[in-house]
Amino acid sequence: MKKDINIATDFCKAPAGRYRKNGDYTGEVFREDVLVPALLNDEYSEVCINLDGLDGVGSSFWDEVFGEMLRNHQVSYDILRKKMQLVCSDDVYLVPTIESIIKDAIRG
Repeated sequence: MKKDINIATDFCKAPAGRYRKNGDYTGEVFREDVLVPALLNDEYSEVCINLDGLDGVGSSFWDEVFGEMLRNHQVSYDILRKKMQLVCSDDVYLVPTIESIIKDAIRG
């Protein structure tokens, strides 16, 4: 079964910040409450994250979501590679930016 997550409609159109203490729509909140549970759920063979419709999300949000997920060993790179798909037609640079964050986290 496939799990679709549209950040703009399912979470927040303008998420910002790293830590939960900084607000309700931060990278830590999205990672811990939405993304990691979906990736670790055996019910889902694929988790498709739609990045369209977002308003100027900063790199600290993305690093907290994807970099910390790997650095903290919440999800293995193998699971991420097998299950996660990033979709974005709004910004041609966003998916490569996130992929770069993931590569940096793997390298340590």
